[in-house]
Amino acid sequence: MPPPPNPHGTNVLSISTLNINGITALTRVRMLAEFIRTHDFDIIFLQEVTNADVFRFRGYETYRNIGTSMRGTAIVAKCQHQLTNVLTLPTGRAIAATLHGIRMINVYAPSGTA
Repeated sequence: MPPPPNPHGTNVLSISTLNINGITALTRVRMLAEFIRTHDFDIIFLQEVTNADVFRFRGYETYRNIGTSMRGTAIVAKCQHQLTNVLTLPTGRAIAATLHGIRMINVYAPSGTA
């Protein structure tokens, strides 16, 4: 099934990737929700997710992968986009899913010596 047409008549998905640096403060989470709502993203990749329970956005489904270090990744998709074949790494550093035959991979690869 192809993505729904946008107002200009072409098949387009709006995708964003954000390193949220472990935010959990409700004010910042609300700011993130407003940012997502304002830009009407179809798919959002999040890195450095520490508490996936706070990332519940109206009209979106969140696929989470919090790893052993309590930092992880997530894919947030509009409810109309059913992701399939969701795979995760036990470390939380990556999550992958398929949408409309397209394989999407979200990786959290911090700099440093680790």
